[in-house]
Amino acid sequence: MKRFLKSVTGSSLFDDDESRTEDVVYVQQGAKTYTINFPKGEVDTKTTVKDLRLSVLDALGLSHEHSIKLLFSGSHLKDDAAPLKDFKVKHGAKILCMASKSKLAPPPSASGSAGSSSRNTPEPPKKKIIPPMEKIELVRKHITGTVLPLVEAFEANPPEDQAKRRDEHHRLSETVLGEMLKLDSVDVDGDDGAEVRKKRKVMVKELHAILERLDKVDKPV
Repeated sequence: MKRFLKSVTGSSLFDDDESRTEDVVYVQQGAKTYTINFPKGEVDTKTTVKDLRLSVLDALGLSHEHSIKLLFSGSHLKDDAAPLKDFKVKHGAKILCMASKSKLAPPPSASGSAGSSSRNTPEPPKKKIIPPMEKIELVRKHITGTVLPLVEAFEANPPEDQAKRRDEHHRLSETVLGEMLKLDSVDVDGDDGAEVRKKRKVMVKELHAILERLDKVDKPV
């Protein structure tokens, strides 16, 4: 998947600017985007998946033993020893990170008078709690009922114009990635955690398969 996220700034930041002093990789986790810096010229030469993973964990405030998933262009960056250049990651690349929100480092807590006054602030209305298995089922229904028909139509009759074809590929890929983020938020620590993890794993594999199908349609002509 060649264009799953738009430029963060909308500028020409990702161009090969010889005046820059560092290589930059942008990592999106949920609604936040983190900037990861490496020495200039190293991202697409000798930086490995492990180097990126450890830098992302540091940015998220997680221990180096914490498990996260890094996705780029439909590929799961899971081989620590593999250089990023094998996945065509370079300066300005946008990476999707999937990490359990419940295990992210908490924001600094307020102290002193600010802390006591916060106790007088009315609590916001509680959101409806959706059981983990139901969350996964909602994703499945959305994919099979709405997304797959669009994917099949794209496969059967892709736009002849390359720009339009890539735009449609981009739109559908982002939709699938959004569903992946929903799966990432599913709680797998409950009493039925083993069953939830199993069902979520199956659903994630199905989403990866859809991304691969989209990539085949978007191959350069």
